[in-house]
Amino acid sequence: MRRTDVWKIERLFEVISLPNGYHVIRLQKKGGKQFRKYWVRPIFTESRRLQQGASDNLIEEMESDDVEKYHEYFRMSPELFYKLLELVRPDIEKQCVVRAPISAKIRLQITLRYLSSGDSMKSLSYAFRVGHNTISKCIHSTCEAIWNHLKDSVFIKDNEESWKDIAKDYEDLWDFPNCIGAIDGKHVMIQAPPNSGSSFYNYKGHHSINLLAVCDARYCFTMVDIGAKGRESDGGVFAHSEIGKRFENGSFNLPPSQKVGSSGPVAPFVLVADEAFPLTTYMMRPFPRSGNLNIEKKIFNYRLSRARRIIESAFGILVARWRIYSKPIFASVRSVRKIVQATVVLHNFIIQNEKVPIPSNSTIRENVRTNSSGLWDINPHTGRNKREAITVRNAFTEYFNGLGAVEFQWQKALSNDF
Repeated sequence: MRRTDVWKIERLFEVISLPNGYHVIRLQKKGGKQFRKYWVRPIFTESRRLQQGASDNLIEEMESDDVEKYHEYFRMSPELFYKLLELVRPDIEKQCVVRAPISAKIRLQITLRYLSSGDSMKSLSYAFRVGHNTISKCIHSTCEAIWNHLKDSVFIKDNEESWKDIAKDYEDLWDFPNCIGAIDGKHVMIQAPPNSGSSFYNYKGHHSINLLAVCDARYCFTMVDIGAKGRESDGGVFAHSEIGKRFENGSFNLPPSQKVGSSGPVAPFVLVADEAFPLTTYMMRPFPRSGNLNIEKKIFNYRLSRARRIIESAFGILVARWRIYSKPIFASVRSVRKIVQATVVLHNFIIQNEKVPIPSNSTIRENVRTNSSGLWDINPHTGRNKREAITVRNAFTEYFNGLGAVEFQWQKALSNDF
């Protein structure tokens, strides 16, 4: 044996002498780390994955014998899964160089199961027979691919026709004309980021990032802003977001003001929001309940609440479908943002492709009360002109109490605290 070979062996191994005269040879540490015991653990080899992994066993069995359980497992049908797979495959398919890579199909299955179950990566590692470090990389890259391939097709196109379609749905389904969306924020629980202090600590008592979203009348998100620190209020997040800035400077291609309903006052197209957001000419919020409200203002608050609850329901559907939101997400803020992005576009992707029926509007329009048919020529001026914003809200209030009244609103407004 050459001297250089002996020197290399001495660097790789060390001899430990025991009191009983025996000697133990063990691997030396290299750079503060032990040499790897396995390149791939036996339970994670390709043969074990094919024999006992969930992808080639349980999932295939559900796909062929129990589609209902398959849908429960991935939150989508097999047809929709393969449609999504074809979209993201180019970005997540790996080349075979030394060893056979994890297929794009398994990568997508792991990611969807992680999002839909909220299980830990360790748990998925055992179920799919894939190392947990590989699981982490699969989820990160696949979430990014899902967002990149779906974001341009599942969100609203910024043109007058699209905004008018949303407004028509709100009027037909939820009795709020000239409404182009309901807006609200949701706190996504995360583990405390390192050295972040209280930046991400919210009023609910946990660390979070903010998901600010606008949705249409069919529970689809039309615009989102993801990643604001949890300590910020919804109104503050909106003001600093790209969405808020574009509404403020009037850069969205919104339709010009038109009559509310068929014969009501002329008013701009507006968002509906709760008390956390400012009252502007493009955003309606309820009358403050701190004072004594008359019946007309209570009617307005009820009608606005009826339209605004769609965003609450959309968040409810999002959380019920993707159980990753049921507890803090243990990942970096960058990774959490990608996870939220993926779930948001998947939410829209599923609704738009599975054609889930929307509850029909049971509104009875006979025998409505009418008080006035006056018209307001509201200038759709952007910005926070308080006087014009109040004028817009008063226009909607009079319409809801007059030509646009619905039969059930009187009992609702009187029997609830609006």
